[in-house]
Amino acid sequence: MNIKKIFIPWMGLTALSTLASVAMLLVSSGNPAWVGAALAAAPLPAYLIGYIMRENTARTQPRLPALQLITLAGAAFTINSINASAMGFSELAATAVAVNGALFVQWFVWVFSSYKREKSDQITIGKPLPSFTLSNLQGDEVSSSSFTGSKTLLVFFRANWCPLCMAQLKEIRDRATRLQRAGVQVKFVSNQGIEHSKQLVEKLELPNNFEILQDDHLKAARALHIEDIGGAPVGMGDFPSDTVMATVIALDEQGNVIFGDETDNYRVRPHPDSFLQVFDDKAECSTPHRRCSGNMS
Repeated sequence: MNIKKIFIPWMGLTALSTLASVAMLLVSSGNPAWVGAALAAAPLPAYLIGYIMRENTARTQPRLPALQLITLAGAAFTINSINASAMGFSELAATAVAVNGALFVQWFVWVFSSYKREKSDQITIGKPLPSFTLSNLQGDEVSSSSFTGSKTLLVFFRANWCPLCMAQLKEIRDRATRLQRAGVQVKFVSNQGIEHSKQLVEKLELPNNFEILQDDHLKAARALHIEDIGGAPVGMGDFPSDTVMATVIALDEQGNVIFGDETDNYRVRPHPDSFLQVFDDKAECSTPHRRCSGNMS
């Protein structure tokens, strides 16, 4: 089992622990142990709920230092406030909540957020992508060879359930006019299923130069070596459990790669201005896991 699948259950446990900490603070008249427990448990659930509700967070800090500091400080405060000789059930529970909150943040930052990916040898600046076939929302096949003849932006996203993916797609859609002026055809690609993608079309109100394509059985993702097998957390309903590693690829009119972003952290996505600039003048990039003209390594 992919260990990342425990995210939703662990998130639920930590959120409930936060509510319990607040309740115990009231019952215990501000017991310091529960103050620390609340500080350790609350930040990450609050942070995640915040960007899910805003629906406009396309990227975050890679390591979330403020969250790490607050939760570790909360756990330390709880442990330091307890008199070992007088430790009862309440103190033990507060310690468990605090340690759980601190561990959850560390796991989220260092394990869950990382793909541990290697750069794909199939996404190489100046070379075409391997051949693959997608399908449109009418079920018709779309060959990668059909991208030749126009500038193309391929955005591989996980699914509608991913709030950062949705924010990223909206961010790109909001630059539709600039992309259209540059002659760019935009393809949003996932394996989430045609019905989910049809819902996304209605939600995003995509212009004519945008299209959502289906990658059945992750054939294209496998060809590009960007598949994320078992990458979807549990509790995602009828969405596939296998998905993709967030990837952005820009192609010129000849079908050659002029930009490739292969982030190793699903919370760190390229800003649209970076690939819009590449379409304009093939500017150099220097960010790790990002490749474009002038950075061939």
